[in-house]
Amino acid sequence: MEKKNLIKLLDEMFIPLGFKRKGNNWVSNGDVLSKVLNLQKSNYSNAFYINYGYIIRELELTTTMHIFKGLGSIDSKENSKIIDLLDLENSIPMEERLSNLKTIIYNKIVTDFQTTNTEEDILNDLKKRPHLNNIPLVVKRYFNLPE
Repeated sequence: MEKKNLIKLLDEMFIPLGFKRKGNNWVSNGDVLSKVLNLQKSNYSNAFYINYGYIIRELELTTTMHIFKGLGSIDSKENSKIIDLLDLENSIPMEERLSNLKTIIYNKIVTDFQTTNTEEDILNDLKKRPHLNNIPLVVKRYFNLPE
């Protein structure tokens, strides 16, 4: 499988949801939030990472996104499966790879994007996190969260 197959899958999933692709990014701009998905290639192999998150339009942006997430799982078996599916050097048949990726991306990313539409949704998500170490200071201050 090649990168173009992965891009085609992401196009098929996100363009109908109102996202526009520019390079390796898919963006949906709302009045309050922008939703961003990024396809990142590993520097070491023909493997990829799918990053996604949110830009709070009210705030200055000094990083790629204000709220940054990566496609993965706290379940080690599921996380290994995601890593394997995004490693194009292994021998998983293309149709199986694309089908599994589509299901995982839908369950993890599309569902997140569909349920996060307001600043309140962002704040509720932040409050559920065990820590806020990877949240920019500008976001913590905006929501009056501990620095």
